[in-house]
Amino acid sequence: MLSTALAGRLTGGGCAVKVGGVTDDVLLHWLTEMDRDRLAGLLRGRPGLLGLDPSGAVASLTELAGRLAEPESASEALAGMPTPVLQVAEAAAVLGPAPVGRDRLAALLGLAEHDAGLDLALGRLEQIGVLVPCGGMLLAPADLRLVFREPLRLGPPAAEVLHPLTAPQLTAIAHALGLPSARRTRADTMASLLDFFADADRVRGLVAQAPETTRMLLEGIAVRGVHPPFGVLLDAYATAANEVIWAEERGLLTRLHGWGYAMQMPSEVGLALRGHDYQAPFSAEPPPVSTVEIPSGLAERSAAAALTAAVDRVVGIVAACDQQPVALLKAGGVGVREIRRLAKRLEVPEQQARLWLEIAGELGLVLAMDAAEAAVLVTEEFDTFRRLPPAEQADRIVHAWLAAGALPTWVPPEGRQEPPLSYFAGGPLPALRLTVLGVAGQTLVGSAGEPRGLSDFADLAEAVRWFAPVLSTDLADGVLESLWSEAELLGLVAHNAPTTVGLAVLATAEPDCPVRIAAEHLLSPATAAGIFQADLTVVVPGSPSAALVDLLDSTAEREGRGAASVWRFSAGSVRRALDGGMSPEELEKALTEVSQSGELPQPLRYLISDLARQHGAVRVRAAGCVIRSSDDALLAEVAATSRLRDLGLWQPAEGVLISSAAAEETLRRLREAGFAPVEEGDHGEVMVSRRPVRRAATPERLAASALELPEMVSWSLADPEELAERLLTQPSTGSVEGHRHQGRRPQADDLAEIDYLERLFRME
Repeated sequence: MLSTALAGRLTGGGCAVKVGGVTDDVLLHWLTEMDRDRLAGLLRGRPGLLGLDPSGAVASLTELAGRLAEPESASEALAGMPTPVLQVAEAAAVLGPAPVGRDRLAALLGLAEHDAGLDLALGRLEQIGVLVPCGGMLLAPADLRLVFREPLRLGPPAAEVLHPLTAPQLTAIAHALGLPSARRTRADTMASLLDFFADADRVRGLVAQAPETTRMLLEGIAVRGVHPPFGVLLDAYATAANEVIWAEERGLLTRLHGWGYAMQMPSEVGLALRGHDYQAPFSAEPPPVSTVEIPSGLAERSAAAALTAAVDRVVGIVAACDQQPVALLKAGGVGVREIRRLAKRLEVPEQQARLWLEIAGELGLVLAMDAAEAAVLVTEEFDTFRRLPPAEQADRIVHAWLAAGALPTWVPPEGRQEPPLSYFAGGPLPALRLTVLGVAGQTLVGSAGEPRGLSDFADLAEAVRWFAPVLSTDLADGVLESLWSEAELLGLVAHNAPTTVGLAVLATAEPDCPVRIAAEHLLSPATAAGIFQADLTVVVPGSPSAALVDLLDSTAEREGRGAASVWRFSAGSVRRALDGGMSPEELEKALTEVSQSGELPQPLRYLISDLARQHGAVRVRAAGCVIRSSDDALLAEVAATSRLRDLGLWQPAEGVLISSAAAEETLRRLREAGFAPVEEGDHGEVMVSRRPVRRAATPERLAASALELPEMVSWSLADPEELAERLLTQPSTGSVEGHRHQGRRPQADDLAEIDYLERLFRME
């Protein structure tokens, strides 16, 4: 893990340490002194130690010490930290890997030694095991220089830069610097060189004597840094080769071995050339977020309407996939043409249709991964989901959105959106969603707990970058805005203010599901009755129950969705119900039972009775087929209908017509022509045809029990408190070095997600 330059041991501050990390016994001693809650907090800050890492959960304190010394584990712990914590860790990386005194760290940051902001940052770093106090010094178990690519845009320390050089090369540098070097050992020469570079005044005095071009080059590198292997200095300064060599002869620049012309500058030189008054950045306070007052209760009313609409639209888009198959692209996912058809069906914008379909896939209500069929399949889970109470439906929808690996409403700068149901991996998006909601909860809530509206979204974006710089600094344009608009569609924010549901997402420590409880306060139970009106419409406020939806969908045409659903009865819809096997009496009774007033409007009763007189007057029996009726005038009308001419109708006897088409086709054509036929069996009984319902098996990874907060989805993680208790009660044996492991190599499935994530997060 550590380079050969860091292989030796130093003693400082009362602790024996390896350069670049704490010795095994010191780190183990620090861990064993923790109580259960403190150790559990450390484990909670590093999900890899709980089992998220391919190596699984740690099995002993010895293994835990080894994993804390891995840069990958330290990176995981720092990824979710706010700006000041990262700034302190970066400054410690510059001053390390040797033990760092708190006074030196505070001086580099331009702070008093006991500054309150520094106290908070160091407390967080100790809590996650990135900086460990020992004997009055601060020690990093992992080499932080391997965590930060180029901390403060400075190169490696002089000890690391000079280590690969031979004894004659070190002697030559010492001679050029005017240091005594005759008949001295390599260690003596190295020590005198390190003393020289540690003296900022001597370094500045040396550079002041350099040729002008060299001085300008060195000062530029000190400010901007060098990014090997791309910093090909000799190409950029081809006319100043002698000046570059002047700096190299004195150890101010050294060649980065293995990369040709690339050079590096010791961090001590860079710091010295930045001047006496240089201070590393430290932002103790988040940027201000301007807010406005919003009327009391306004955000909650809007959240209730949004949640109601979200439930309705998720159910509606799955029902649309059930009624008419949705084709899949050969490369996977649902194409633009199908998305537009679904959006038109739901009467929502195309971007919203993408969102609802993605959430339905995350919930396991639809399946788009069946190798045998190139169509979206509705799963058995849908029949269970649509009968849940509205609050539980809303809870599952919110958690599915939090866990989704794609941002369906985001339009990349080049305009190419990924197709929904492509099943992207979780990646950083779940953590980013929680971060944005968390920042809103901290900055958009007044002193009395009342929600405050956001004045300028740019303020929130800046605050997000302060609270989570690793997650949010390199986001592509429009990502945060799309995430915020999706949260608004789900009722997590309203009028640019967090709602009780949005704040409940952050209450992860509660024993009962806080999102469900908040949704129960906002949403009424499912409505089992509607308001029947004289214009043949029925209005259902709130979320209609599954039984009511089934009845109205089979007897009327849906015209509106959202906070209130609207259906309209027509001759065709009532005829469809009678075709489905309901008698006129059963139909009228069923509708009366779901009427809020307990009775039906006269126009609807007349419509049902009129159609009942006509329904079944024409009967079709399979033969080739035969159409029969006791009404000769009606049969004559059928035979004379021009739209039915291609059926080749002829009348061999009274009360009978023969059709050249099959019974199914003849029934369809008669209904299209405005008649109300029924199909007869071989013995004259009425045959009722029903559309077969197909259901795919619910994917195991999306079972209801797995719908937890994003960081827990699809992973079997150890409980931090239980694991901490187990680690502290068992003996620690073995070598820390033996418990260090290599990171997992990317697999083919991982690489399939890279293009999307690169565009989303501007990954390099």
